Amino acid sequence: MKVRSYLLLMALATLIPVIIFSTVAIGQLLEAERSAALRGMRETVNAITLAIDAELSSAEAALAVLAQSEAIKSGDSDSAYWQAKAVGKGRDEWTVLTALNGQQLMNTFFPRGAALPVLSPRSIARIENVARTGVPQVSDLVIVTASMEHAIAVDYPVKVDGRVRYILTKAFRADHFAGALQERNLPESWVIGIFDRSGISIVRRPGAERFVGRPVRPELYSASRANASGVLRHETRDGVDVFDSYTHSRKAGWTIAVGVPVAEIELAARRAVWLSVLGLGAAVLCAATVAVVFARRLIGSIDGAVDAADTLAKGEAPPPLKTSVGEVDQLHLALNNAGTLIQRGQRERAELLLREQQARRLAEEQNKAKDEFLAMLGHELRNPLSAITSAIDVIEAPGMKQATVERARSILRQQTEHLGTILNDLLDLSRIMSGKISLNIAPIDLGRTVQMCIDTLKTTGRMTGHRLVLDLHPMRIAADATRIEQIVNNLLINAVKYTPEDGLIDVSVRQEGESAVLTVKDTGIGISADLLPHIFDVFVQGSTAIDRAQGGLGIGLSLVHQLVTMHGGSVAASSKGAGQGSSFTVRLPVSVAAATSGTTSPNALPAGVSRRILLVEDNEQARLMVASMLGAHGHIVYESGNGLDGLKIAVEERPDIAIVDIGLPGMDGYQFVRKVRDTRGIAGMPVIALTGYGQETDRQRALQAGFNLHMVKPVNIPKLLEEIDRLIVHDDSETVRTL
Repeated sequence: MKVRSYLLLMALATLIPVIIFSTVAIGQLLEAERSAALRGMRETVNAITLAIDAELSSAEAALAVLAQSEAIKSGDSDSAYWQAKAVGKGRDEWTVLTALNGQQLMNTFFPRGAALPVLSPRSIARIENVARTGVPQVSDLVIVTASMEHAIAVDYPVKVDGRVRYILTKAFRADHFAGALQERNLPESWVIGIFDRSGISIVRRPGAERFVGRPVRPELYSASRANASGVLRHETRDGVDVFDSYTHSRKAGWTIAVGVPVAEIELAARRAVWLSVLGLGAAVLCAATVAVVFARRLIGSIDGAVDAADTLAKGEAPPPLKTSVGEVDQLHLALNNAGTLIQRGQRERAELLLREQQARRLAEEQNKAKDEFLAMLGHELRNPLSAITSAIDVIEAPGMKQATVERARSILRQQTEHLGTILNDLLDLSRIMSGKISLNIAPIDLGRTVQMCIDTLKTTGRMTGHRLVLDLHPMRIAADATRIEQIVNNLLINAVKYTPEDGLIDVSVRQEGESAVLTVKDTGIGISADLLPHIFDVFVQGSTAIDRAQGGLGIGLSLVHQLVTMHGGSVAASSKGAGQGSSFTVRLPVSVAAATSGTTSPNALPAGVSRRILLVEDNEQARLMVASMLGAHGHIVYESGNGLDGLKIAVEERPDIAIVDIGLPGMDGYQFVRKVRDTRGIAGMPVIALTGYGQETDRQRALQAGFNLHMVKPVNIPKLLEEIDRLIVHDDSETVRTL
């Protein structure tokens, strides 16, 4: 049989399954188009449902805010009326305040002073149910007694001293929710409706005037009760055969349904099928024509390939052949280069295998490092937690000596600070590596900063038992003082941790060229040669890792490297080996333009002077602790658990400074400080933000709101006292720092 015959049989064999499968595909296309239309209906009904739930949630949120008003809680109907009137959004909604006995105290539907109607028994039952459960509820469709209009109500319990005293209601006309339908710009042929839990129509398009307030079709109501969502084919009250997609509102329990005429869906699906059939027919016809035309060219090209194969069988390279088929030309080139390509492929496979093995080893090492770090983190957290638990037990145990209790308190303080250090190191490293940290650059003296860090470590007992050699020269640099302290403390603590008692720690600050050089040397355990190249990596692990031997998370030196790099400097480590000590050298650019600073203002007041301090904190225990500590240092403290009372105290008492939590009930910290800045007599009062949020965006927001200082919980009392004295004397609202 000739090639031509094979080609014809091949074309025939190809066309038969193509036609069969095309028929099946067209049927599936018809079903897919229908499914796509139904899916679009579901998406539309879900979008409408979300809009309605959002509207109801907004109404409930407005009621929750209004319920905190003192006028509402006290039953002051006059003040409550105007407050409710002020927050109203339109003419199709109004607010009602009702006593538990069903007596309306305030209703913005009527002019102030007008006689209020008596609630219907159904409305009284609804009010009693909300009062009994203490949970906000959305009603079914009701009829307003005064105007005989259809409406729905969102009821919110008002609690006074922990008990429900009143019911605050936001009422809407039924056609208020028609806006959620109009915003969708849906075809006029679509039937859209909303009905309540009893099957009564709330909104209906078209025919709202005929169908609102009447029961919906029984088959639609039964389906909505049986399933939370679904698709139903039925005939509407207008006599239209539709596919109805429905779902329930999570907020109200209502059912939202979108009906599309069956004829409209089927027409769109059939149109797509006919287009597919015509396209398939055209494609088959073109394919058959092209196959016949190019059959002759293909046969000639195959004959040339046969000749080339014969030449290759004789051990000769076939000459280049230009045919009408590009693939055959490529075949000739492939035959010439076959041997070379095979050898190259073998080499590439070997290289790929090697890289795969290396990648697997790296992944295994990284996975091991992760597991070891998590295990070490658990160890580092359990130790201080265990000490804290034991210290609490000692303090609470009866009959303990005062010295033992004081020692337990000291342990409690130290271990809490240790936990804070672990958390701060992790957060700082994460922020630095993700680029979410910025520097507050100012002129500082590096030598003085190092001396202050050493004095602090001595005071806390961290450097007892070590010999210390200092060679600190004044060295002006432009840097972030807090981050430089963090660098110095990490290097000093690292030296103390890995240097045995009576060991030598040598710290120097000097200038070399255009660089300020900080060097910390010790005679401790040293660094092994295999660990030294990775000493600044994050979470260095392994049997030789110094952090693994002595505790800690292994991120301190990585933090040093990141912070030094951010300041445009460099850090290097050196060691002659295990047991021979180590040396860390930090180089930072010298600030040639930095002016001499650090002098004391002639108007400065001595630290420790009694201040009048306003403390606004909703957490009672935290407020008690901070107030107690401030009082122990001789300060007069005014306390408040919310922003409104705090602002009142600020106006009446005129304190020297205010310390304000951000997350306050009612009026938050940002609103509080804005009110202070707009209030005559206290506008210039320094205000410190005290919060658990420490991101750069939080600091910027505090600056924009008007705070003078941004401090992160848990608060460091000595640092807080220092900043209080500084802010009262040097009030500069443009200077905001995160501590």
